[in-house]
Amino acid sequence: MRIRVINPFGGTEFRGRENLERIRRSGTEFDMVNIADAYPLKNNQFLYFRHKCTDATLEQVTQAEKDGCDAAFISCNLDIGLYEARSLVDIPVTATLESAALMAYAMCERFSLISVDDQNGRIQRMILRQYGLDGKVASHRSIGIDANDLYPEKTPEDEVYLRAVEVARQCVREDGAEMLISGCTLMGSVLTHRGAQAIDEIGAPVIDGMVTGFKMAEMMYDICRLTGLPPVSRTGFFQFPPADDVKRLRDFYGRR
Repeated sequence: MRIRVINPFGGTEFRGRENLERIRRSGTEFDMVNIADAYPLKNNQFLYFRHKCTDATLEQVTQAEKDGCDAAFISCNLDIGLYEARSLVDIPVTATLESAALMAYAMCERFSLISVDDQNGRIQRMILRQYGLDGKVASHRSIGIDANDLYPEKTPEDEVYLRAVEVARQCVREDGAEMLISGCTLMGSVLTHRGAQAIDEIGAPVIDGMVTGFKMAEMMYDICRLTGLPPVSRTGFFQFPPADDVKRLRDFYGRR
């Protein structure tokens, strides 16, 4: 199968490809794209930025289907355009935060969210409420490093790791978290690279939504292929918009 991994910002996660190469199953191929041509920032953690990068993300999802990909994975904890994408294409589309929260619901009774800053964490809490997946949230704490500064040329990897471990320990010891969700794929890639070391030093497992979202895409593809189920139900919320209106919009914007 082929998965397109879409970074909905103008950059790529440090160690992201390395981590996915390690956990992909035999026979799964993937490529990684970003939206730098349409969105110049390497972060999207604010509400306005989230809005501005959604359109280009949806274009990458629709292009993935046209290119024959079997699934698309939106690699960002703000799950940019996830619901919109599912209403546009007939391949499975997964994203980071939703996949991580679904995994946490299966693996623990209480989990905490570690975000890059407080405001970004609040947006993710809002998204979890929208999903109906906020009932097990023990807390949300930020590491106090701007997403722009999580790249290794700005902040050394060891510094990001140590700060994430420090905050995660607080969630476990003070908030009763049994598991942590990394609230940024850049931070999650660093933690996943350390593997068991991170679990030992924190005292609880950490879910990297980049890994879970990718594996969820593999699983959803298998379920659809083997059972005949559609990627989503088209009865109601995820029904396709009228084809004529979609064509009119795309013609208006000069898109094929």
